[in-house]
Amino acid sequence: MKRKQSGFSLLEVAIALTIIGLVTGFVIKGRELIRTAKLRSVIEQVNVMRVAIQSFTDRYNALPGDLTNATDIWGGNVTNGRGDGIINSPEDVRRFWAQLSAADLISMDLVGGYPKSKVGGYFTISTNVSGHSGTWLILSGGTNDNANFNGILSPEDAHFIDKNCDTGNPHTGEVHVIKASNATGECFAGQTYNFQNKNNDCVILFRIW
Repeated sequence: MKRKQSGFSLLEVAIALTIIGLVTGFVIKGRELIRTAKLRSVIEQVNVMRVAIQSFTDRYNALPGDLTNATDIWGGNVTNGRGDGIINSPEDVRRFWAQLSAADLISMDLVGGYPKSKVGGYFTISTNVSGHSGTWLILSGGTNDNANFNGILSPEDAHFIDKNCDTGNPHTGEVHVIKASNATGECFAGQTYNFQNKNNDCVILFRIW
């Protein structure tokens, strides 16, 4: 007598593969939605910071971190600025966020003196970004000298933020993108983003003024 062979039929295999494909698709889509929500949260964080910085400047007639009589207003929890309009060194940046926080204009937790972003990394600020005149809020993956910025965003992530709050061009408008100091690939090619690069090689800058 012939034994009945056990195993899956072609139909059963096809159904199983279809289910696996659907589950994989849902997982990938779910990750995309979570990432998009975090990127939108970054835009909201930046908008809050911009309003806070402008409010501080209007109230005290000085850039946060540059206020020379901060200790007279808030006591020893903060240090006085130099009054020269320059925010550049790590000490300047920590003083910037400390004064802004002391004025009750931001409620973000400061980690090492810097506010964390919703996608990781932190926000810093500089009035001296090479090749970019003005004062810039900078989202990066980490730096110790406020000059060599590590990447935190892929070109696709940076483009999403750029197109949703500015021109979508990495070199124009109120949002600029620069190549990270630790980048392994290019963030852009000319005036367009390099979407073939999937690595977090980009640092994004938001103009304050």
